[in-house]
Amino acid sequence: MPEYLQKVTDTLREVADVSSSVIEWIEGDELVYRAASGAAARHVGTRLPSAGSLSGLCITRQEALVSRNTATDHRVDRAACQAVGAASMVVAPVIHEGRSVAVLKLISGEPEQFGQADIAILNAFCACIAETIAREEIAQEHRRLVEQHASVSATLSVESSLRVEFEKKLADALRRRRTVLDNAHIAFVSIDEAGMVIYWNEAATRLFGWRAQEVMNRELAQFIVPERHRAAHRAGLTRYLATGEARVIDTRVELPAKRRDGSEFTAELTISEVWYEGQRQFTCFIHDITDRLRATEANQRLRLLIDSVSDYAIYMLDSNGIVRSWNDGAHALYGYTAEEAIGRHLALFYTPDELGRDRPGDIIRRAIEHGRVEHEGWRVRKDGSEFWAHVTLSAMPSKEGSAQDFVAITRDMTSRRRLEELEASSRRMNEFLALLGHELRNPLAPIRNAVSILKLKASDDSDVIRSRQIVDRQLAHLTKLVDDLLEAGRVSSGKIRLTTDVVDIADVVHLSAEASQPSFDARQQRLVVEHTGQRVFVNGDPTRLVQALNNLLNNASKFSPAGSTITLEAGTRGGTALLRVSDQGRGISADALGAVFDLFVQEHPPGAHADEGGLGIGLTLVRAIAELHGGHVEAQSDGPGKGSVFSLWLPLAQAAAHEPPKLAAPEPSANRQLEVLVVDDNRDSADSMTLVVDMLGHSARAAYNGEEAMRRFDERRPDVVLLDLSMPGVTGFDVIRGIRERAGGGGAHVIVAAMTGLGSDEDMARTRAAGFDAHLIKPVDLNEVEAVLALAAR
Repeated sequence: MPEYLQKVTDTLREVADVSSSVIEWIEGDELVYRAASGAAARHVGTRLPSAGSLSGLCITRQEALVSRNTATDHRVDRAACQAVGAASMVVAPVIHEGRSVAVLKLISGEPEQFGQADIAILNAFCACIAETIAREEIAQEHRRLVEQHASVSATLSVESSLRVEFEKKLADALRRRRTVLDNAHIAFVSIDEAGMVIYWNEAATRLFGWRAQEVMNRELAQFIVPERHRAAHRAGLTRYLATGEARVIDTRVELPAKRRDGSEFTAELTISEVWYEGQRQFTCFIHDITDRLRATEANQRLRLLIDSVSDYAIYMLDSNGIVRSWNDGAHALYGYTAEEAIGRHLALFYTPDELGRDRPGDIIRRAIEHGRVEHEGWRVRKDGSEFWAHVTLSAMPSKEGSAQDFVAITRDMTSRRRLEELEASSRRMNEFLALLGHELRNPLAPIRNAVSILKLKASDDSDVIRSRQIVDRQLAHLTKLVDDLLEAGRVSSGKIRLTTDVVDIADVVHLSAEASQPSFDARQQRLVVEHTGQRVFVNGDPTRLVQALNNLLNNASKFSPAGSTITLEAGTRGGTALLRVSDQGRGISADALGAVFDLFVQEHPPGAHADEGGLGIGLTLVRAIAELHGGHVEAQSDGPGKGSVFSLWLPLAQAAAHEPPKLAAPEPSANRQLEVLVVDDNRDSADSMTLVVDMLGHSARAAYNGEEAMRRFDERRPDVVLLDLSMPGVTGFDVIRGIRERAGGGGAHVIVAAMTGLGSDEDMARTRAAGFDAHLIKPVDLNEVEAVLALAAR
């Protein structure tokens, strides 16, 4: 019984999703914690007075009660509530034979957590507990009666030669038998072959209302069977006597029964054939199974309730892992209907790599060994998309020697997993990206200005033109890397958006291999592409997918020795697109495998290896891009020095035609000469920008700090100010405040553009609020400079 009660509290806590569930047993004027799950488990055995508590009131009224806030509810024992952390709770009585024997309780650490649905769940579980108590008492009584009856039968079979000697003992045994039967809690009746009553105990009187002297030697059916069913009852009894059924021990039948007052109920009759003094008789144990039927009905209602739960996938498995039941929540989570899922193996929901490691079989073996297993991992929906799942697999109670069944409860925890990762790295990321983004953009600014000068300065020298183009391309690439660094923060906070299209994996492979080829050439490495030739399509952003695969290829090159071979495999596995990069390089230790995708995490400290640089964001971007596409990425390695394998899994899509995006035309340049003041504490950046402005046909001056900027502004009012924000001492925000304060002297009519390495939406909103007319992100492109000058000219 204690194991059963504990299983009830465990199951109830999972179904109701609360912090604690408790069964309080009534012992006199006290309530004893007989079983508890969750936060209240440590209080098992605690005794509390029933008076002055919500449970005591529930026992008195014999109805479920709810305390929405224990801090303000006068009906509760507040000290006891504080001890178990109950801010709100709901209680229901377990009623057996018209009296309360226990109280079933749900506890939450938050107020206002319970409603009618929770009361319905509690009542269903209370009915199950009451039925179990009744069946246990009946079973014990039945066993005692059967044992006593066997003793009496053995006594009756004593040889006739010893009958006189043991006659007194037999009489004593008969008296004891009668005493037992008269005081039994189960109705016991004996009838002869004609169906006439020859014995009727007190329990039968309590059950049916007829006294023994009123029914003796009269037909049993007249007193316990409703008139409309008597013909069928007599026919069944005749068939029972005439066939071999009578020789079957403990034949059980259900039949409609009635009491003396005319009320009807469903009874279970256990009938056995016995011989007594040479006469054939039949013993009948009869009990009211109305409570059992109600419990069965309650179980059916509980099943309906489970089937209606939509936030949890709840399904049953047999010992072989075959699905036996499937609720609406499972349909909503996995996409399979009950008809599609029932009868299929648990492996249906696992990724191909998990299946290769026999993960489903391992989970079932652990559940058999420990009774309950909780784990998290990737699961696959019907449409091929994947989600991070929290799964609880619990073994169900089974009879001795019977096969074990399991109940599985699955939740989609993808959002929680991303949130946990975000919370773990957000503080480091925000501080680091704000500083690093600005610091990396500052040296890029004069380089971009220099490239713009080369573009504006005509040259017929092919080598000069080619060199300018190389610098321009590499500068654009470096700028993109800086953008990716800042984008890592946007990905972690969920602010990134994909441009979704149908993408051919072959195109992704081609563009990624082409972009990574210079890295392979520099290290004399060979890239081998293994492709089945079959066209594979996915729904996704082609730029992001190329970015992800390019990061994996560059990583493989970076951590592999010169002259080695890197393999890129592209194809499908189990209805999923697969991009797998394998190298023969340094490998990854088992301890580091679980953290290689975390932001800013590297296996070795900086400087430990000459070829190991970077900031630890590439693999984080790969994982984010994979999950935004409904897939995931995995890392595998046999250990240091044994190479690494990175697998990118993506849901398949149907092929469809698409057009490349159209580029917007650049802004026209200004058509009158302007006076421009360039302010930047980076001298190269300021000087190179003044050259760009001069070559565009305007007049530019440079200032290298905030104080100098204000002096030069007062000396000669410019038309345009290109103003750096992050300067020591007097910042760009201080400078624009001084410019706008000079409204009477023309400060209000000056076009002021912020030049900064900070480019988030918050940064742009801040510059707009400070009075800036434009926000230029370093390195500033020539077209953007021309657009600001055109604005000033207009």
